[in-house]
Amino acid sequence: MGEQELHVVVGAGGVTGRLVVRHLLAAGCRVRAVTRDGRPVGASRAERVAVDAADPVALTAAARGAVAIHHCAMPPIGRWRRDFPPLTDAIIAAGEATGARVVYADDTWMYGRVTGPMTPDLPSRPVSRHGVLRAWLAERFEHAAAAGRIRLSIVRAGELYGPGVHSMIAGTVFGAIRRGRTARWFGTPDLPITPTYIDDFARTIATVGCRDRATSRIWHVPHPAATTGRELVAVAATQAGRSAAVAAITRR
Repeated sequence: MGEQELHVVVGAGGVTGRLVVRHLLAAGCRVRAVTRDGRPVGASRAERVAVDAADPVALTAAARGAVAIHHCAMPPIGRWRRDFPPLTDAIIAAGEATGARVVYADDTWMYGRVTGPMTPDLPSRPVSRHGVLRAWLAERFEHAAAAGRIRLSIVRAGELYGPGVHSMIAGTVFGAIRRGRTARWFGTPDLPITPTYIDDFARTIATVGCRDRATSRIWHVPHPAATTGRELVAVAATQAGRSAAVAAITRR
């Protein structure tokens, strides 16, 4: 997996970024961890740099010599519309200037409502403003790749869970069970769902960044067979030694 190749991880201080750094180091890669303040990222062998990733000049300088730029930055959801567009443009500019592959840690919000398995060839049909934004961001990366400006790998995961993760099921399911409360599920808890464990997401991002050779490709994180919200609550409650109870949160 690219021994001693330099990989730049943008957003290396976040939950996903920290794990990506570890997987790249374990694969024998050199890693440059980019955060706004140069903070420790839990890996002493990673080179830490303080960079505003929305600054294309500064980010390009930080990415010199890299074979891949792993885009793991995740602004708070209330700042998505403000922060993601300039960040996207800066990463595209850095990828174009350095020749480094752009590896984008994405989600599945852009697919909207589906009636079967989500696959990388699904069209974007978002049903929320956040889904529209995620579709637009992915399209910006894809258009840059189609124009020959960058080489692109998009890695998409379902709803994330795991240590340190802030997501709907992280708080309303695992957090509630830990506190001995009823788990709350957004939507119908008996529909199929394939949540993604955070370390599986990070491992896939690192592997794709080292091995993908396509000009532009979308990858979905491998996962176990589909479960349901109700089954997920039951398993989590059993492992926590709690009783399993779930309440649906639906529109009226």
